[in-house]
Order: sequence, then structure tokens, then C-alpha cells
Amino acid sequence: MKFNEKMLDLYLVAGTQNVHGDCDLFLKQIEIACQTGISAFQYREKGNGSLAGAARVSMGRKVRDLVKKYQIPFIVDDDFQLAKALEADGIHVGQSDITVEKISANADNMFIGLSISNEKELAESQRLSRVSYLGVGPIFPTRSKNDANPPIGIDRLAKIGQSSALPIVAIGGISTQNAKQVRQTGLAGVAIISAIMQSSNMAQTIKSLKGELL
Repeated sequence: MKFNEKMLDLYLVAGTQNVHGDCDLFLKQIEIACQTGISAFQYREKGNGSLAGAARVSMGRKVRDLVKKYQIPFIVDDDFQLAKALEADGIHVGQSDITVEKISANADNMFIGLSISNEKELAESQRLSRVSYLGVGPIFPTRSKNDANPPIGIDRLAKIGQSSALPIVAIGGISTQNAKQVRQTGLAGVAIISAIMQSSNMAQTIKSLKGELL
């Protein structure tokens, strides 16, 4: 699947650790998200309580097939070998993950997303021709990632966005209460973890987030 900036509108990031390891619930929630209108899904099986080894691959296949059924881009976080095995549409890497240079030669048709959190990393990203988009954050305090950097805030996000030649999806502490504020910076979209995965009414939350984005 060829990268399109519209894929970043409402980008869901999740793994089974976000539902306390309940695999059936995880698949059910991802299907609701697909039916309700997310624009992309990133399989991020990482951190305390996450799957490993064969179980991680098996769940990856299940969620890939589910997402593909709705013609939604399927992206794998960090693990290039897993992304290849699952024939993912894209791979997303962080500053401490495998480098873009290492995966570019073997990425085939996969598009590449890169996480940044400051102006220095932005400058370095601009020379990487294979990067399709940037994930910028965290914007607000977040509990979804144990290794998250300090929040950068709206003003700094806007500054980075104005300086970037690549489309940007913002991530980190974004909710129905602040998504509109984030979107007003002119970025391509928002990436969500907790606000969707921990919602008591996922469909309503996604509709609300979409309403904020339109």
C-alpha cells in the first residue's frame, strides 16, 4: 500500500498490553476501531505484559488480517523482521530502534515512519529520503509508554510542524478534550493509544475524535 498523508488522520497505536493481555478483547476492540473509522493501525506489542515470540507473531497475523479486511494500513512498530514476516504496509521506528538506514535497503514497498521529539532530530530526519512521515511527541504527559520523553507542548509542536518537509502525526496524551487544539497546529493528524483503548465506549470516542479532526 502506497503511503498517503490521509493515513495519519486518526492513527491508532496498540498491542495486547493495552488491554491487560486479553487477546480476544484486543481483536474485538481493533475491529470496532476499524468499523468506526480509524485511518491507520500500528501494531505495537511492547512493554510490560506484551506478547513475545510465536505468540506475538500469531497475534500479528490475526490483527493484520482483521485490519486488511477494512482496507486500513497495517503498520508494525520497531521490529523490522516482524514487519517483513507480516507483510506490513509500513514500519514505524523510534530514535533508539533499528535505524532507518539499516532498513531502507530491504524495506521493499513498506513506507517508514520515524519518531522525533525535538528540533535536532527533525533536522536529522530531513536527510532520510525513505522516511514518509514523522511521529512527534509526546505532546502531553502520557502513561502509555514507560520510556516516553518529557512532553513538548502545543507551541513547540507547531514550531516543529512549520519546519518539517514531511507530514506529521502528533502523539502522546491526546484525548477528545485536546485533539482539536492539536489539529489546529496544521498537522496531518493524531495518533492515539489510551484515549481509544481505555475508553468505555470506543465507537463514541472515535466518532468524537473524528469530529474534532474534521
